[in-house]
Amino acid sequence: MKHPFALALAAALLAALLAGCSGAPQSAAPEPEEASSAAEETAPEPTPEPTPEPTPEPTPEPEYTPGERTETGYTNAALGLQFTLPANMVMASDEEIDALMAAGAEAMYEDPETGEQMLDYAQLTTVYEMVAVDVTNGSNVVIICEKLPLEAMTEEQYIEALRAQMAQTTVEADLGEPEPAALGGVDFTALNYTVASNGVETGQTMLVHKQGGRMYAIAISYQLPEQRDAILEAFSALPAEV
Repeated sequence: MKHPFALALAAALLAALLAGCSGAPQSAAPEPEEASSAAEETAPEPTPEPTPEPTPEPTPEPEYTPGERTETGYTNAALGLQFTLPANMVMASDEEIDALMAAGAEAMYEDPETGEQMLDYAQLTTVYEMVAVDVTNGSNVVIICEKLPLEAMTEEQYIEALRAQMAQTTVEADLGEPEPAALGGVDFTALNYTVASNGVETGQTMLVHKQGGRMYAIAISYQLPEQRDAILEAFSALPAEV
């Protein structure tokens, strides 16, 4: 293989020969600097070392904050959903909901300002965010948020786990099939079923929505479909902040 410097000299001599054939005065022999410059131009450039791509930082899961509950309604900024309490319904109090969760001492902390014992919701596996009951017909709605044992669990798998648990109980249940549903502009996976106890048949609807490593579940119990529909109509999209 010829050296690049020799190739440069051959190219310079060929240029001089062509110039002589055309009648132009012959150029003097090329200066060493020109040959060196030509050699530099034809010399292959070194291959740059590839720059390693930075390792992306994992996105931290946002800290869990339960929805806000009042005597007249419930709002959940994380879901973008709100519930306006119908006239015949009563909202369970904080004390009643805390009793439902039966939280242990490990989930409590002392408020530095008031000295009261408070629930640390982030430490709880299951949080009851809202419970409301219709005092005229007994229909009710419960909203819970559960920390998933496996973050990869899907809404459909969560419902299948629920179906498997119900099959192991003594309660007679006629389970439907999961189907997509929308509530206040939020996508859910819904399961409609009936349960029989002491000769009384109750309809139930479960709507689940996964967010990060937690699953929100809205459970509605009723005797008549119109009672369920009245509860569903009380949900709406949370207005955007201006």
